[in-house]
Amino acid sequence: MTQPLYTVRQVAYVVTDLDAALKYWTETLKVGPFYLAKHCPLENQVYRGGESHADVSLALGNSGDVQVELIYCEDDSPSVYKEFLDAGRTGVHHFGMMPVNFEETCAHYKSLGHEAAFECTVGGSPLVYFDTVDTVGHFIELWSNSDVYKDLFMMVEDAAKGWDGKDPVRVLDV
Repeated sequence: MTQPLYTVRQVAYVVTDLDAALKYWTETLKVGPFYLAKHCPLENQVYRGGESHADVSLALGNSGDVQVELIYCEDDSPSVYKEFLDAGRTGVHHFGMMPVNFEETCAHYKSLGHEAAFECTVGGSPLVYFDTVDTVGHFIELWSNSDVYKDLFMMVEDAAKGWDGKDPVRVLDV
């Protein structure tokens, strides 16, 4: 990653039509390529204190040093994404950051009164969404400082450097 840890690394959007969103971002905004993970395996999901099994597809692309994530709900399972849509919202859902000390930063957000609205693991590495909607208008996602996330984000960022518009949507095996 080219950015220092604990900067806003990602801006994520919940969309109602993933194909249309990908087309707009790649063709109109010239952002890409995007890596698409259909039915992304989010393991050990906890949504607002209860077990969850949300099925989402997501696409990751970079615009300079900032990653753009597009998220699509594949089902109606309870999740921070479905909650967002049920509130009549689409668009910016969260900012993503990778703090140097994941556990300490999570404890800090909790001490400020922000609920851990959604937790899961990807490839065994934890992430958590804090409900900061009333404070900043969206969630804050924190990723553990792990090679799983660093390697993925570097791959996406590197692909965007000098991207010529070809192969705008690529399959992401996770």
